Amino acid sequence: MKRFSNKISNLLDQITLVDNMILLQKSNNDQLMFQQYQARKIDYLKELVSELIQLSASTPRIRQIIKTIISQIETITPVVKNRKYPGNLSFRYPNLKQ
Repeated sequence: MKRFSNKISNLLDQITLVDNMILLQKSNNDQLMFQQYQARKIDYLKELVSELIQLSASTPRIRQIIKTIISQIETITPVVKNRKYPGNLSFRYPNLKQ
């Protein structure tokens, strides 16, 4: 369990750092860097969800956190080859109860 906690803690730290960089790039109107940090944030969020799902101590609170993270991922529109990707990304985890 400790290994997961350290990894989750590191991911949360990385997400916080990326969020700060996103705000900086947004205020500087640097779209390229903004998009790159958004993509990195999506990767970190997906990895965080994966780590949370693997926890053996799955509780209703953890499942709610996972659903919240997935909702946040779905609101971010990734850019692929200078075109916006269709916003219909969805993630499904069948083990989560509604």
